[in-house]
Amino acid sequence: MIKYLYIVSLACIAFSKTQAQDLSVTLHKKEVACELAEASITIVTAPPPVHYVWSNGSITSKIEQLADGVYSVTVTDDHNNDTTISFNIYNPICEPIPATAFTPNDDGIYDRWSIGRLENFPEFDLFVYNRWGQQVHHQTGNYIPWDGRSLGLPLPDATYYYVLYFSRTDMNKFIKGAVSILR
Repeated sequence: MIKYLYIVSLACIAFSKTQAQDLSVTLHKKEVACELAEASITIVTAPPPVHYVWSNGSITSKIEQLADGVYSVTVTDDHNNDTTISFNIYNPICEPIPATAFTPNDDGIYDRWSIGRLENFPEFDLFVYNRWGQQVHHQTGNYIPWDGRSLGLPLPDATYYYVLYFSRTDMNKFIKGAVSILR
């Protein structure tokens, strides 16, 4: 699912020592949740061949695997007319997706609480509480889908509340919600 797609058309005028030359370039930037971003350049008007130099050293019309940051590309045509375009990449946060319910009745279907995308957060810290605020489950680091037990005993059907910190060292990034046990 694409969270953001920016298409920016830039009409740039580059100047050489002898004459002005219109060099029209289109920058395409794609930022997708849970993936690194990509950017590409389309030349609208310029005499071929055209040369590209990206701030990461690439010399093709497209770059991929871009993390958050500021990037630029310099486009030069065959007459040494050039232009530089700078842009920012903001990769959307790839949040974990906890299931809202599970049925730990040993029928082989939804017997454990699953949390999608948790592999992207190897330093996570997960706490689960009952309606009275008592901690009934805790995990950190390596996620093992929860079987609805606390201290080895099955918990009753109820709604439980969780706080999932993305990292043990940064308690400012977290999600919280509810999960129901249905037997």
